[in-house]
Amino acid sequence: MLVAVLMIFVVFSFTGVAVLNVSYISSVSSAETVNNIKLQYAMESSVNESLWRMNNGPDSLINVEADGITTLFDPVLNVLSVKVDKFQMETEILLDLSEDTHFDRALASDETINTNGYETDIDDENRSRFFTFLPEVDLDYFTDNAVAIHTESFHRWDGGGKHKDDEDFADGIHVFTGSFLEIKNMTLSNHTLVFTGRYILFKDRNNIDAPIPVDSADAMPALVFTNPDNFFEIDAEGKHYEKEDVINGAIYTAGTIILKKGQLSGPVVGNSISLQAGEDFQNHIDFKDTEHPHHYRWHKGFKGKKHYDWPKQIGRWKTKSWKKKHHKA
Repeated sequence: MLVAVLMIFVVFSFTGVAVLNVSYISSVSSAETVNNIKLQYAMESSVNESLWRMNNGPDSLINVEADGITTLFDPVLNVLSVKVDKFQMETEILLDLSEDTHFDRALASDETINTNGYETDIDDENRSRFFTFLPEVDLDYFTDNAVAIHTESFHRWDGGGKHKDDEDFADGIHVFTGSFLEIKNMTLSNHTLVFTGRYILFKDRNNIDAPIPVDSADAMPALVFTNPDNFFEIDAEGKHYEKEDVINGAIYTAGTIILKKGQLSGPVVGNSISLQAGEDFQNHIDFKDTEHPHHYRWHKGFKGKKHYDWPKQIGRWKTKSWKKKHHKA
């Protein structure tokens, strides 16, 4: 009987120790979980604050070391490093903040992008985006490098007539300073057309190809409209509404552009961009962005890329370390 009672006490003792051990382990595990959550919140808060600082002031404001948190930005690699040493934990992550520009997007505006519910089938990487500003047109660059400057107003260039005007259009930059101009049935390769006036009309079918950039060089746009009061429309004509424009290269407008029917590589950068129904009450803008990736880069004629303070966003991130600190007894 005594042996049985002693055995019961031993069992209860082992059970008690086991319960205490489980309780201890559970307590430690819970504490580590709480610390992990605290660390995660501290990390996320630091990243958000860092991005806010970078987008609202000089990038140098990002370099801070306080309260166990160190943030450092490498402007050459565009990498933000955030290190947190708190709550008996320490971690460091690296975030790629590569600059995102208007010319990296199929549709980019500082004011209006209205798709009116129409699908664009733009690749997700090139999806539309709003910016707080438009790139500045460097008109001196275009005029200084132009192969021709056309000063006419109330004039038509017709590539399908008896005397084809497109045969007289040498490859390169063409600047048009007049208003009430008509571009009709022109086929131009390796061209950039810059318009400073208003009332620019594309008639019949036009095929405009911007120069293809070499290697990693900046690109050249296809069409540039510098007048903020200009209204430009990409539509279609013909008996069966079949004659549409094909524009391969960036289109920039300081004014309004209406997209109804046509084939575009993009990017389209403008103050106001709108997709609207054409003659058949449907929108037929066909974006070929994935087929022309060479146009999705910075463009000449808009000052240097580093002239602007670009909004920073997280592209890719990597956890360099995330571990519990070990303290000596």
